[in-house]
Amino acid sequence: MSDNGDKGCGCLVIIVIGLVISGYQSCTDKHSSSPVVSQPSTGYVAPSYSSGSPANYSPIVSEPYGALQSGGRDNSDSELILKNSLSNPAYVKVINNNGQICATLYLRSNESYKLGVDPSSYTIKYVSGPSNQWRGTSHYFGSYSTFFVGHTSFIPYGNRLTLTFYQTTSRYGSGNTLKKISEDEF
Repeated sequence: MSDNGDKGCGCLVIIVIGLVISGYQSCTDKHSSSPVVSQPSTGYVAPSYSSGSPANYSPIVSEPYGALQSGGRDNSDSELILKNSLSNPAYVKVINNNGQICATLYLRSNESYKLGVDPSSYTIKYVSGPSNQWRGTSHYFGSYSTFFVGHTSFIPYGNRLTLTFYQTTSRYGSGNTLKKISEDEF
Protein backbone atom coordinates (compact mmCIF):
# COMPACT_ATOMS: atom_id res chain seq x y z
CA MET A 1 0.00 0.00 0.00
CA SER A 2 2.90 2.34 0.57
CA ASP A 3 3.91 1.87 -3.09
CA ASN A 4 0.59 3.40 -4.30
CA GLY A 5 0.98 6.43 -2.05
CA ASP A 6 4.49 7.15 -3.42
CA LYS A 7 3.24 7.06 -7.03
CA GLY A 8 0.46 9.53 -6.26
CA CYS A 9 2.94 11.91 -4.63
CA GLY A 10 5.24 11.75 -7.69
CA CYS A 11 2.37 12.71 -9.99
CA LEU A 12 1.52 15.60 -7.71
CA VAL A 13 5.12 16.87 -7.85
CA ILE A 14 5.13 16.68 -11.67
CA ILE A 15 1.81 18.57 -11.88
CA VAL A 16 3.07 21.29 -9.50
CA ILE A 17 6.30 21.71 -11.51
CA GLY A 18 4.26 21.93 -14.75
CA LEU A 19 2.04 24.65 -13.26
CA VAL A 20 5.06 26.66 -12.07
CA ILE A 21 6.69 26.51 -15.52
CA SER A 22 3.49 27.47 -17.39
CA GLY A 23 2.86 30.30 -14.91
CA TYR A 24 6.37 31.64 -15.55
CA GLN A 25 5.91 31.47 -19.34
CA SER A 26 2.56 33.28 -19.23
CA CYS A 27 4.17 36.01 -17.14
CA THR A 28 7.00 36.54 -19.63
CA ASP A 29 4.59 36.29 -22.60
CA LYS A 30 2.73 39.38 -21.39
CA HIS A 31 5.67 41.53 -22.40
CA SER A 32 6.73 39.83 -25.64
CA SER A 33 4.15 41.75 -27.68
CA SER A 34 5.29 45.21 -26.58
CA PRO A 35 6.05 47.51 -29.54
CA VAL A 36 9.58 47.88 -30.83
CA VAL A 37 10.57 51.51 -31.26
CA SER A 38 13.32 52.47 -33.67
CA GLN A 39 14.41 55.69 -35.32
CA PRO A 40 14.18 55.77 -39.12
CA SER A 41 17.37 56.22 -41.11
CA THR A 42 16.09 59.53 -42.48
CA GLY A 43 16.64 61.33 -39.17
CA TYR A 44 12.93 62.18 -39.13
CA VAL A 45 11.09 61.25 -35.97
CA ALA A 46 7.32 61.42 -36.16
CA PRO A 47 5.84 63.59 -33.42
CA SER A 48 3.42 62.06 -30.96
CA TYR A 49 -0.11 63.45 -31.08
CA SER A 50 -2.35 64.25 -28.16
CA SER A 51 -5.74 62.57 -28.07
CA GLY A 52 -7.44 65.79 -29.19
CA SER A 53 -5.42 66.15 -32.42
CA PRO A 54 -7.37 65.79 -35.66
CA ALA A 55 -6.54 62.85 -37.94
CA ASN A 56 -5.26 65.10 -40.76
CA TYR A 57 -3.03 67.17 -38.48
CA SER A 58 0.45 67.66 -39.98
CA PRO A 59 2.77 69.54 -37.62
CA ILE A 60 5.85 71.37 -38.83
CA VAL A 61 8.99 69.32 -38.07
CA SER A 62 12.69 70.03 -38.46
CA GLU A 63 14.39 69.34 -41.77
CA PRO A 64 15.93 65.86 -42.12
CA TYR A 65 19.66 65.30 -41.71
CA GLY A 66 21.78 64.55 -44.74
CA ALA A 67 20.80 64.66 -48.38
CA LEU A 68 20.20 60.98 -49.22
CA GLN A 69 17.08 59.61 -47.56
CA SER A 70 16.94 56.17 -49.20
CA GLY A 71 18.34 54.18 -52.11
CA GLY A 72 21.34 54.91 -54.30
CA ARG A 73 24.26 52.60 -55.13
CA ASP A 74 27.84 52.51 -53.91
CA ASN A 75 30.67 51.91 -56.41
CA SER A 76 28.44 52.61 -59.40
CA ASP A 77 29.89 53.42 -62.81
CA SER A 78 27.13 55.92 -63.64
CA GLU A 79 26.17 59.01 -61.66
CA LEU A 80 23.25 61.35 -61.35
CA ILE A 81 24.25 64.72 -59.91
CA LEU A 82 21.36 66.70 -58.48
CA LYS A 83 21.80 70.42 -57.73
CA ASN A 84 19.19 72.53 -56.00
CA SER A 85 19.50 76.14 -57.16
CA LEU A 86 16.03 77.02 -55.90
CA SER A 87 15.53 79.44 -53.02
CA ASN A 88 13.65 76.65 -51.18
CA PRO A 89 14.59 73.05 -50.32
CA ALA A 90 13.42 70.17 -52.51
CA TYR A 91 12.39 66.60 -51.64
CA VAL A 92 13.39 64.53 -54.69
CA LYS A 93 12.30 61.11 -55.97
CA VAL A 94 14.48 59.31 -58.53
CA ILE A 95 12.32 56.85 -60.47
CA ASN A 96 13.69 54.20 -62.85
CA ASN A 97 12.17 53.10 -66.18
CA ASN A 98 10.10 50.42 -64.36
CA GLY A 99 8.37 53.10 -62.28
CA GLN A 100 10.17 52.09 -59.07
CA ILE A 101 11.60 54.69 -56.71
CA CYS A 102 15.39 54.17 -56.71
CA ALA A 103 16.27 56.94 -54.27
CA THR A 104 14.81 59.83 -52.31
CA LEU A 105 16.79 62.92 -51.34
CA TYR A 106 16.22 66.09 -49.36
CA LEU A 107 18.27 68.93 -50.81
CA ARG A 108 18.40 72.26 -49.03
CA SER A 109 18.75 75.41 -51.10
CA ASN A 110 22.11 75.44 -52.99
CA GLU A 111 22.96 71.85 -52.02
CA SER A 112 24.00 69.15 -54.47
CA TYR A 113 24.39 65.37 -54.29
CA LYS A 114 26.16 62.74 -56.42
CA LEU A 115 24.01 59.63 -56.62
CA GLY A 116 25.39 56.35 -57.94
CA VAL A 117 22.93 54.71 -60.33
CA ASP A 118 22.78 51.80 -62.78
CA PRO A 119 22.79 52.63 -66.49
CA SER A 120 19.10 53.19 -67.24
CA SER A 121 16.41 55.81 -67.88
CA TYR A 122 15.33 57.92 -64.92
CA THR A 123 12.56 60.38 -64.20
CA ILE A 124 13.00 62.99 -61.48
CA LYS A 125 10.04 64.22 -59.46
CA TYR A 126 10.40 66.79 -56.72
CA VAL A 127 8.37 68.88 -54.35
CA SER A 128 9.55 72.24 -53.09
CA GLY A 129 8.39 74.68 -50.44
CA PRO A 130 9.65 76.87 -47.59
CA SER A 131 12.02 75.05 -45.21
CA ASN A 132 10.10 76.33 -42.19
CA GLN A 133 6.99 74.50 -43.48
CA TRP A 134 8.55 70.99 -43.74
CA ARG A 135 6.04 68.39 -42.46
CA GLY A 136 7.86 65.16 -43.30
CA THR A 137 7.69 62.68 -46.16
CA SER A 138 3.90 62.28 -46.03
CA HIS A 139 2.77 65.92 -46.01
CA TYR A 140 5.93 67.53 -47.48
CA PHE A 141 5.58 71.34 -47.18
CA GLY A 142 1.85 71.33 -46.43
CA SER A 143 -0.22 73.78 -48.47
CA TYR A 144 3.02 75.47 -49.61
CA SER A 145 4.08 72.36 -51.59
CA THR A 146 4.70 72.69 -55.33
CA PHE A 147 5.19 69.43 -57.27
CA PHE A 148 7.20 69.00 -60.49
CA VAL A 149 8.30 66.24 -62.86
CA GLY A 150 11.18 66.40 -65.35
CA HIS A 151 11.61 64.60 -68.67
CA THR A 152 12.89 61.03 -68.59
CA SER A 153 16.66 60.93 -69.20
CA PHE A 154 18.92 58.01 -70.08
CA ILE A 155 22.25 57.63 -68.26
CA PRO A 156 24.61 55.30 -70.17
CA TYR A 157 27.29 53.12 -68.57
CA GLY A 158 30.21 55.16 -67.26
CA ASN A 159 28.45 58.52 -67.75
CA ARG A 160 27.14 61.19 -65.47
CA LEU A 161 24.06 63.35 -65.81
CA THR A 162 23.76 66.64 -63.94
CA LEU A 163 20.30 68.03 -63.20
CA THR A 164 19.90 71.49 -61.71
CA PHE A 165 16.63 72.65 -60.18
CA TYR A 166 16.06 76.33 -60.81
CA GLN A 167 13.19 78.71 -61.38
CA THR A 168 12.95 80.99 -64.38
CA THR A 169 10.52 83.62 -65.41
CA SER A 170 9.91 83.46 -69.13
CA ARG A 171 7.26 83.81 -71.76
CA TYR A 172 4.74 81.00 -72.03
CA GLY A 173 6.21 77.85 -73.53
CA SER A 174 9.79 79.03 -73.97
CA GLY A 175 12.30 76.48 -72.72
CA ASN A 176 10.56 75.21 -69.60
CA THR A 177 11.43 71.49 -69.20
CA LEU A 178 9.61 70.93 -65.92
CA LYS A 179 5.92 70.18 -65.68
CA LYS A 180 3.82 70.98 -62.62
CA ILE A 181 2.00 67.92 -61.31
CA SER A 182 -0.50 67.22 -58.56
CA GLU A 183 0.35 65.64 -55.23
CA ASP A 184 -1.38 62.43 -56.38
CA GLU A 185 0.97 62.21 -59.38
CA PHE A 186 3.98 62.64 -57.10
